[in-house]
Formats: sequence, C-alpha cells, structure tokens
Amino acid sequence: MRLTNPTVLGVVPILALVVVCHADTLYNVSFDELHKCKQHNAINGYNYRAFFKLHELQHHNPTDADLIVDLLVYVLAPRDAHILLSEQNKSVAAAVEIVFGGGANTFSQIRLGQKGAALKTKGSAGLLSPIDPLPVRVLVYTSGQIRVYAGNLTGEPFMETMMPSTNASQLRYVSFTTWRTALAKWFYDCPLPSNTTNGTVPIDGNELEQEYDGKQRLLDRLMGAPRWIDPPDNFTGVEIQHMYVKGFVYDQTTNLIEISGSMGVSWVDARYSWNASDFDGKIMVGDICHTVWIPSFETWSLFTGSGFMCFITDNGFVGVEILEFTWVNFCTLSDSYSWPFDVNTCKLQLLAASHNRNVPISLTMGSIRFDPHFEQSEWTLKSFGKHETERSNTPFGQQPMLELHIEMARKSDIHSASIYPSYFVANLLISISFLVDGRSRLLLNSLGLIILLNAFLSLSAIVPRAGVPKIYIFFQWSLVFYTISSILFVIDLWLKRTRANISSNSWIGRVISFPALRYAFVMDQRSNYSTLEHKNVRWDELTCILNRLMMVVVVIVFAVGFTKP
Repeated sequence: MRLTNPTVLGVVPILALVVVCHADTLYNVSFDELHKCKQHNAINGYNYRAFFKLHELQHHNPTDADLIVDLLVYVLAPRDAHILLSEQNKSVAAAVEIVFGGGANTFSQIRLGQKGAALKTKGSAGLLSPIDPLPVRVLVYTSGQIRVYAGNLTGEPFMETMMPSTNASQLRYVSFTTWRTALAKWFYDCPLPSNTTNGTVPIDGNELEQEYDGKQRLLDRLMGAPRWIDPPDNFTGVEIQHMYVKGFVYDQTTNLIEISGSMGVSWVDARYSWNASDFDGKIMVGDICHTVWIPSFETWSLFTGSGFMCFITDNGFVGVEILEFTWVNFCTLSDSYSWPFDVNTCKLQLLAASHNRNVPISLTMGSIRFDPHFEQSEWTLKSFGKHETERSNTPFGQQPMLELHIEMARKSDIHSASIYPSYFVANLLISISFLVDGRSRLLLNSLGLIILLNAFLSLSAIVPRAGVPKIYIFFQWSLVFYTISSILFVIDLWLKRTRANISSNSWIGRVISFPALRYAFVMDQRSNYSTLEHKNVRWDELTCILNRLMMVVVVIVFAVGFTKP
C-alpha cells in the first residue's frame, strides 16, 4: 500500500512532533528517518500482494556500477519479516527471499525463490521487535553476490551468500510480507541515514549498534547454558495440566484408535532459574523451546506433537503448550455379541525416556475437555480414566508410564434403523404364514424370505469380523423357521390331496381329538366329531397343530432376538 502523503505514513503526527532526532530505541533509529520513507503494512499471512518496481523507487539509485539492488528498509514486526526480490510482479522461481526473525524470531535466512532452498541461515534470537524499527540494507551485485545488513549498516554484513545460477540483473521488483497472524510494518524507499541535519554525511555505524535490554541478556544467558540431555536431579516429573480433544477415531478394520487435539505440560527445572532483579525485573520469558531441556516422548508411545509454545519463569517453572498432537495405539475389538450395542475399552500409553534418569508423567487435570464435533467414526467416547504406573515393562526396561483408559460405545442408531425394521417385518410375515393356507401362505413366506435375505446380506457387509453378534444368530434362526414353514406347507398339501384318516385307536388320533387341545389351536372347524369314540380326524390336522406350535416358537425366538443384548 503506497500512501499519497509520505509525511503521515500511519505514524501519529503528535508523536512525530515530540520525538527528537535520535529516539531511544533498540537500534537508535530516528523516527525522523522513518518519515522519509513510504510505508507498507503486511497482513493476512504469508502472501506477497504488492510488488514495487525497483527503478521507480526514489532512493534506489545504486552508485556502484556492479550493484543491481541497493535497498534500505526499516521493519516493525514481532517475528517473520519477509522480503522478496523478483524478476516479475508475482511469486516466481527466479527470485530471492530474505527472512528476518523466522521460527518465532530465532533465525534469519536467505533463500533461492519463495520457500526455496536456503542459501544462508543465521541464528538471530530477538532480532525483530514490534516497537523498535530494525534497519535493513540489501545489496545484490551483478556477480550474484548478496550482502544483507541488519541492525548495523556498516562493517561486516549480517548475512552474505552467492546466487548459484539465477541472473541477478533480472531482479526488478520487491515485495514484503509476513507469516500467519504476525503483522509487519515496512518502511521502504528510504534514503541512507545521516549524522547531520542536512543529510550529507553518511552514518559511521555507531548509532545503529544494538543495545541489549534485560530480556535480551536473559535470552543470551539461557542460550549459553549447556544443552542438557537429562532432567535435573530429584526430578518430580512432567505434569499434563490440560488436554483438549479435537478428534477421535477408532477403525475396527485396522484396530487403531487415535485421539488428537492440544495439551499443556509443565515441570520444574531449577537449572534455568534466575534472579529477576539482575535482568530488569523479568520474571518470565517465552520462545525458549530450542534452549531448555524438553522431555522426548518415545516413538514406541505412538505420540507425536507439533507447534510447541514454551515459557519459563524465574523459579525454573517450564510450561509447554503442544498446539497439535496425535496419540495412537492398537486396540482390538474384544466382543461383538452385543453388536450394534457393543462397548470397548482401549489404552493409550505415554512414555518419555532419557539417558540416565526416569521421566514420570502424571495427569493433574480434573477432566478432559472435548470438541462438540470431535468424533470422526461410528464410535463415541464415554469416559476417560488415568492409570499412572510406577514401573512398566517397555522396550527400554522398567520405566514409569502414563496409561489413559478410554471407554467407548458404538453409535447404534444407524444400524438399528437399517437392520431391526427388516428383521421385524420378515419374522412377522414368517410367523403369520404358519396360520394361513394355500397361496397366501406361500406369498407371505416368500416375502419374509426376500426381506430377510436383503437384511442378512446388508448385515454381513457391516458386522465386525471379531465374533458373531446376537442379531446375526437370530437371523440364521429366522432362515431355519422359513425352511420349516416351507416343508410343512408341502406336507400339508400332500396330506390334503390323499385325505387319509388317522386310526381312531391310535394315540395320535386321541391327542388330536382332545377337546381342550382343539379349542386351544382353533381346530374344531376342520373335522366333525361328537365323541372321542366316534370321530373323523385326518392326517393334515397333524400339520395344522405343528404349524400352530411352530408359530408360537417363532414368536418367542423373535421376541428374544429383538431385545437389546
């Protein structure tokens, strides 16, 4: 963004009136120098939006014939300030990218192309500041040599490298940006600063020497401490203070359970404590993940984390926020008899090992928070339970370990809606078929079989392979009852055609002719008889009784199978 009035440039006018020529800033940059520049605000993440032609900049006039780029800028940013020198007014491969304060203001880098290979990297903890402008001068020579000055514009370059193959004479545009949510204010097209009011004498470099405050001295001390590979003596352990689960997946085909989210851990390490009065009263400092000892979670635990944010207080209290973690383990499906109303319990194990000392891990929070839409499978979480063991058998021997017990239940609504209605209708039709005769019986039995087979095949595709669920067993019994109904139907047709009578003296005839039995099975209309001695009973009445009995058995089995396990 180019301002039409360079005297304001987003800087408060009243401030410009009261600020003296050389303000007391980190790099002793005068606010008067910023007023001589144009301003561009880089927002909305890593995106080069505005490109400026170098030859159109008022103060881009290289005096050296070997110079292609001679650019002086100032930047205000908490971290991640990016400059792109390109041959076109867009991001292309033929470009040079210069990064200041990358990695949470810990390093600077010269790259070949946007996000390209690093040509030069240098540690620069605390280089950028959101309130103190950093002076930057970029020189690119026809030979491909790149010199970058930051903080001190004279003397030795801050970074220096050579372009391997790109033609430096093709660099015609410059653009500025930042990274993610950081805001960078760029002051570009600036003249070289001077020591006198008329601006004719160039600076000698002394007034741009960096002055270190208490925070910077504290960071230097922490960075100068030994790189410990073990926790301190008498280490009390790592505490998980909070956990927020954003995702939960259980895949019963691979037997893998996974939770993901964010969590915060802390511990006390007195080796990094300090006296706050010696560092301008600083009692806390951040962005120290690369400096202090941090427990390493073993790959055996199947726990990975990224996006670490760290801080440490003067008493040695270290807090680490893991912005994104995934925690995986194998968990078999133990029992499927109750499907689709089954439950399962899984364990997640976390182990942090060091060279010579144990690293206990404990869960101090009261409960684990969940995202309302975190479940990404057909299982839902019911509860979490923690189990901290003093010693556990691991590939590294006896080690303290944190176990997280997860109880989960299958989401049965979709399965109940797709399976149980078909099961109900099919068994109802098969049951009624035992009461009717002729084509009606054949039709009901056939419809029941079609519905049953359709549900049976659908069930076979989704039912777990571990064990046989109860509903699957009762589906098989329904097929057996269909077969029995079909067989009795054929026998009944054959007996009706023969019209054979049962001997009046046989025990079968006496049982069938028993009045209470005939009334119970509604059979009086099938034969005419007056006494037990004079009766007319046919063989097809035996199949009628068997049909009635089978109907009762089907209803009982159906009722038992339809209930929730």
